[in-house]
Amino acid sequence: MADLNIKEIQNLKLKIQIVEQITIIGVILVVIGFYHDWGVPAGLLAGVLVILQIVKWRFKKQLKQKEYLARIVEERTIELRVQRDRVMKESEELSTALAALAKAQDELVRNERMATVGNLTKGLLDRILNPVNYINNFAGLSIDLLKQLEKNVADKDTVMNQDIYEDTKEIIDMISGNLVKIADHGVNTVRIVKAMEDLLKDMKGHTVPADINNLCKVNLDVIAKLFEEEIRKYGIKLHFSRLTLSLMIDMNIEQMSKVLLHLMKNSMYALVRKAAREEYEPQLAVKLEKLNSSICIKVHDNGIGIEDNIKEKIFEPFFTTKPTAEASGIGLYLSREIVLNHKGMISVESDKNKFTEVSVTIPIHQNTEDNE
Repeated sequence: MADLNIKEIQNLKLKIQIVEQITIIGVILVVIGFYHDWGVPAGLLAGVLVILQIVKWRFKKQLKQKEYLARIVEERTIELRVQRDRVMKESEELSTALAALAKAQDELVRNERMATVGNLTKGLLDRILNPVNYINNFAGLSIDLLKQLEKNVADKDTVMNQDIYEDTKEIIDMISGNLVKIADHGVNTVRIVKAMEDLLKDMKGHTVPADINNLCKVNLDVIAKLFEEEIRKYGIKLHFSRLTLSLMIDMNIEQMSKVLLHLMKNSMYALVRKAAREEYEPQLAVKLEKLNSSICIKVHDNGIGIEDNIKEKIFEPFFTTKPTAEASGIGLYLSREIVLNHKGMISVESDKNKFTEVSVTIPIHQNTEDNE
């Protein structure tokens, strides 16, 4: 519509210019006609000039109306553009606010969950830990006493009736086995209670710049030392793909080391489980990738993988597929909390009996205000 008004205005201006030029020529001809006494032709030219002036006046009137309308349209267009820009800006601000609100809500829910777990755990620690310590201590003492009793019985077996001796030996063996089980379960209970204590610890801490290449390499070396026997027995290959350049990342070194060690230990467990039942080439790979302003740490293994029906549960506290004697079930939960405290994300991809890959993404630079 605006383009159409501009074209009409230009056409009207062109017409006015043409009329003015014809008028000038007509005036010259009229002057010449009167000077040479043309008579009637000069009068006709004068009449034509009058008509041209009327036409010019009409063109100017139309031009004035068109320019007025064009000005109104332009002002309205500018106003609409301003309104559009304001709406877009408000929309962007609203989108940013909603994103911040969603992030704050997630943080609030997480903090409330941690507070709830903490409150429930704190009241149970002393009540559980002290009796369990007594159970463990007395189980240990009883085992020692039974060993002494067994020795005494063995020394005097020639005096006892053979049936009584064998029955006594069987009872002693049964009691000894039960006490061993009590002791084992007591130790497991203590480990679970200690894990509950870990849930109460502050996992934020202060961040410092650290070389991400060195951090990953050091923790991979620790894993190589811890699982030296399994690596040699099953021929497990360890791979590390470092960044081409040294990169300093803002992080809590102790906590991120816990995350990396736990993820690598999980991978080694999966590799050993699979290697113990079938022949294959077990591999653990740690890879670093730079993603704009973030760093991604990928821990990949070709072990037993994770079943689809438990993938949504692996980050829940105290959930584990390992035997009770081997794990408390809070490793992945605490790892996720540590990563979230670093303003990062953790995700898992897995295919049963094929592979598992855990990706930890954290920003290169932390907001120091959030860590104080």
